[in-house]
Amino acid sequence: MAESLKARLRHATNWLLHPLGLHLTRPDRAFEMDDLLIRARHRGGRITTVVDVGASDGSWSLRTQRYFPDARFLLFEPLAERRAALERLRRTHGFAFVPAAAGDRTGAIRFQIDPQLDGSGIAAPDAITVRDVPVETVDAAVAARGLAGPYCLKLDTHGYEVPVLTGASHVLAHTGLLIVEAYNFTLVPGCLRFHELCAWLEARGFRCCDLADPMRRPRDGTLWQIDLAFAPASSPWFASSRYE
Repeated sequence: MAESLKARLRHATNWLLHPLGLHLTRPDRAFEMDDLLIRARHRGGRITTVVDVGASDGSWSLRTQRYFPDARFLLFEPLAERRAALERLRRTHGFAFVPAAAGDRTGAIRFQIDPQLDGSGIAAPDAITVRDVPVETVDAAVAARGLAGPYCLKLDTHGYEVPVLTGASHVLAHTGLLIVEAYNFTLVPGCLRFHELCAWLEARGFRCCDLADPMRRPRDGTLWQIDLAFAPASSPWFASSRYE
């Protein structure tokens, strides 16, 4: 989505204010992805590589590069319709691109194709518009390119989070920031709802530290999805339970 002139000016102003430890934001935008990324940067912690799983046209990685300009980027996206846009980013921004879905093993999987593309994902048993797409693990793709941690790992995988994270066990062990599009409904068999995902990750050493972009279902206003950020439970900002 194209940014307004006001948004671009806000980003430029905040870039200048960052060395002073200051940041401008509108209260009604405090839960936007940009502000989540800014808070993550202000908390500290080095990010050497960003792994974007479900990269679509690469717009999230472009946004994230503003806040982690020295990081290298690896983008997973299986849709052939997105390949031209991601190849351009490879040439213009140096982003590495994996034309595959991420999973727990190398192979192929049935992928449901949404007419608008962004709603595409691993196919449910009753899906109709499907195609086979290749699958690679995050760990193998990262190792093949020699991409070092600490990592920021982002998942927009429409209910397929557990297999992706299972195939990213090495990367996850060296991840400083994990961002997951989480859901309040079971989209496909095996999909974890957002509270189940929090428990699954806490058992593996991660705690939720932030959120962004809550989305409500249009027909009844019920919470549909939300982007959750996680950090290692050993992070210093979890040391105190006081509100201060």
